[in-house]
Parts: sequence; C-alpha cells; structure tokens
Amino acid sequence: MKKLHYLSFSFIAICLLLTPTFVLAKEGEDTMVKENSKLERFTGIVKEVVNKEDNVILTVETEQKEPIVTVFTITNETLLYNSGTAKEIEKKEFVKGQRIEAYYDKTKARTMIYPAQISPELIIAHDGKNVGFTKVGVFDEKLTSEDNQLKLNLSKETLVVNKDGESIDQKNLVGNELIVFYKTSTRSIPAQTIPNKVVVLEEKDASNFMKFSGTIKEVSKNNKEVTLTVETNEKEPQISILVLNKDVIALNSASTKAISIESFKKGMKIDAYYDKNKPMILIYPPRISPEIIVAHEEKSGLVKVSKFDEQFVSLDKELKLQITNKTELVDEKGKKISKNDLTNKELIVFYSSPKNNQKLTTPSKIIALEYIEPVQKELNKIIENDHLIQNGVKMIPIREVAQYLGYEVMSHPKRNSVYLKLGNSSFSITRGELKYGYNRSIREFQETPVLHNKKTYVSEDILEILVPES
Repeated sequence: MKKLHYLSFSFIAICLLLTPTFVLAKEGEDTMVKENSKLERFTGIVKEVVNKEDNVILTVETEQKEPIVTVFTITNETLLYNSGTAKEIEKKEFVKGQRIEAYYDKTKARTMIYPAQISPELIIAHDGKNVGFTKVGVFDEKLTSEDNQLKLNLSKETLVVNKDGESIDQKNLVGNELIVFYKTSTRSIPAQTIPNKVVVLEEKDASNFMKFSGTIKEVSKNNKEVTLTVETNEKEPQISILVLNKDVIALNSASTKAISIESFKKGMKIDAYYDKNKPMILIYPPRISPEIIVAHEEKSGLVKVSKFDEQFVSLDKELKLQITNKTELVDEKGKKISKNDLTNKELIVFYSSPKNNQKLTTPSKIIALEYIEPVQKELNKIIENDHLIQNGVKMIPIREVAQYLGYEVMSHPKRNSVYLKLGNSSFSITRGELKYGYNRSIREFQETPVLHNKKTYVSEDILEILVPES
C-alpha cells in the first residue's frame, strides 16, 4: 500500500568507512539534509511525464517496497541540472524510468492531498552515460557540510557560480545553500572531495517573509479578528485563510498609508506576507496569521518587501532604490527616520514601475521593519502579559517562560528552589538568593528572585542564556 507523502521525509545517513583511499561514490547513496538547509529532498524514479503548455509534470515514485508517489510540476523557475555533466538541462529532457532528486522549500505551505503535488526549486537528473554525484546543503567556514558528510577541497579548476551561471568568489560559499557536483570522494568521515562545480543557490536570505497573493472571496469578523478567505489568481487556484489581528501591519498600496483590518472587502486583491520561520499547521486550506498585508486598488503602485544591501539593491537583485529627499522614511510605528536607519533592516518599499525595464526606482515611501524571531516574539507576549517591576528591574515568570522554551521545570518548595533542564543546559534557582547555578558555573541575577501570586519571578537578564541558540 502506498504511503502518504507529507512535508518531511526520513533520510538514510551514509555509513562511511575510514579507509583514506579515493573511490567513486555509490550510485544512489543518500545523505541527510540538516535543518539549516531550507530544502527538503525527495529521490525516486520517474513513472510518467506529461508535457503541458508551460509546465512539465513528473509523477515520481520512491524505490521502496511500499513506494511513495509525488507529482512534481516543473516550471520556468525550476533549476534543472544533470548530475554527471553538472550542466543545466531543459524541461523536455526528462524521460520515463529516469532517477531524479527533487528539492523543495520546506517552509512553504503545502496542500494536504494524495499524491502530494509540489513545485520544486531544484531537480537533479541522473543518467547512465555521465557518472556524477551531488550534495545539496549548507557548508561551514571549513567548507564542511553541516551534517558532517562532505568536506570540499576547492581547486583552481573548481567552477564556482551563482544560479544564474555568473562566476562568484569562493568566499561566498560559507553559510550558503550550495549544489556541489563531484566525481569521487574519500572513504573518511567526513568524506572529502575536489568538486568540479559549485552552484550557490542563495548568497543571502532575501527576505524573512513568504508572500501569498490573491483575491478575497469571503470576509468574516469578530471583536478581535478579521478572517479572509483568499484565492490565488491561477488556472488551478489555491485557497488560504488569513487571520488578521491587531498586530498585523495593514497597508494600502495606492495611498501607502496604514488601514484598519475592517476595511478589507470581498473582491479586493491583496498581498500577504508571513514569517517564513514561524511554524505552520499542516491543514488545508492553510490558516495563516500574516505579519504584513497590502490591499491593492485599480491604480495602485507597486510594493516590495525585501532586505537590501548597502547600495540599496534588494538581495534578490530585482530592484535598486534611488532614495531622494521626497522619499518618506518611517519605521513600522510611523515615526520618521533617516536613511542611515534603513541599514540591515527588512524594508517595505512603495514605488512606481521602473522605466525601460530598468531595476532602478525612486520610491515614494519606505517602511523599515524591526524583525523579531518568532520565538522571541512569543516570549515578548508572555512577558508583556505577566511581569512585575522590582527595584526598577523587570521580573519574569520563570516557569511559564522556561516551559514555552521547552525546558523541564521542577519545583522544590522546601528549598524554595526551581530546577530547569533542556538537553545539556540546566539551571538551579533559589528564591531570595542573588546567585544561581548554570550548568557547572555560578551566575548572578540583576535582582533577587521573588515569589508573587504563587509564581517565581526572576530578572529578565537570564534570557541571554536561557533562550536556546537557533
């Protein structure tokens, strides 16, 4: 019986021998894609190829006793490579019986249907004529993959390019998502190879947000929230449920001004942006609480949400800003800021279409966003709703905060103490004592822990070491 293909799969780790000889890598050997990679991997055999007007549809089946079937839609945006030649290929080159590896963005919302239907970011095709192997993942400063399976030894012959085929400096490899093409590797841990080609998929994360565009089909309201049913403007439309609350940044693209969540109407076109790092519930239709929503009118201007470099070029290279004295610059609360305040921030840019298909534009308004990680944002809400001030220091409820972060919390009433444990980290806190234990060291609070309404409160400086590193 065929199994349902969900958003994540289990992968088989390579068991490598310690013999330092140079050998050909095994055909079909699998590697584990770590969480730092944005891409999920699916490997299988093409069972059916359907050529449509703009797309190619591949039905792919895993090589298991109980195979998983997935339908991949190849568009003009899909990167396609041959593993042996390391060259790009055309959509029409895929054939029945071919073995492929498909990689898709695991942060994207998926429709829960069977068989799963996915538009992958990357497909690597294998053939019997050209032997070659690939590794897709993030590499550290030693050019070792973050799952410790492969280390790169670059040579002068190694071709290093971006996904557009443009040559780039080898220093841009560290910390980025790479496609590594190689012929052989050592039997060591990690395996070592001299790659013939490395493709940098993304030099930097262009935005903290995912974009969803469509037309409002239904609006429902209650005292605190407005819920929009939104349908994409495609031949095979997708539906999402957008839940707007008081925290959403709601804007009108024509006026560039903030609007109320009650002003959204049926038939209105919108762009919604939601934090790609925020966990998503796997239901259909997806239910999303966006951070930003932009309403469009018939004569609306254009809006771009992105990170920009020091020259005010968007990190996806699609737009360059020419900021003048007429450009209104504000933060997300509407307070005026200077051009220097835009550095290293996500920007909401209002602009008109660049002339002559150029990327340069003079924006009418820019809103600079202070991005906060989802974990920290939820912590801020917990602390905002429950804290006290002692001698001018903010005190936080340690049990509630620690449990949200995943700690096991144990109380010892007779000793007036609280014990926290998460993985290899542990804290021993005693009410009335300024010092506390952190692993095998002694630390000191800014203010003495206290009992209030049967809860232990500690000074918020503990968050510097309490919050696990992402």
